[in-house]
Amino acid sequence: MTNDPFSAAASLDELLSRTQQALAAMRSRAGVHPDGEPGELLRAEGATADGRVRAVAVQGGRLDSVTVDPELAGQPLEVLCGHVVAAVNAALTELDARVSDSARADADALAARLGGLPDQAELFSRAMHEVAARIPRGRGAASRAAGPA
Repeated sequence: MTNDPFSAAASLDELLSRTQQALAAMRSRAGVHPDGEPGELLRAEGATADGRVRAVAVQGGRLDSVTVDPELAGQPLEVLCGHVVAAVNAALTELDARVSDSARADADALAARLGGLPDQAELFSRAMHEVAARIPRGRGAASRAAGPA
């Protein structure tokens, strides 16, 4: 690292800029509308009744689809509804885990970017103290710095 105050300021500014970009990317991913493109959203599937009832949930807590094997049509309605509820809950549980993993990965990436911030801030602070120490002090110094009138 350099002791040049302008380099320190530029490095700090660059780090802050990259951090803002990372935060903006995290916000935009989290704010994707549930009706967005399927590739943009996290998806999870839950299944019950040996896979004969399936539910797919997408990021935002929305249900994308439910499929029921026609062979289950002879089941009592309460049993069939129970299978649907279980499949949906399994899909939502899996989706919650995936969203948490994604958020954790985003937070880890942001923490890694922010890791250098204390060093940059310390360098910037030292550089600014050096600059301040070079500024002439006192009444006579101010008039000499201004030059002849």
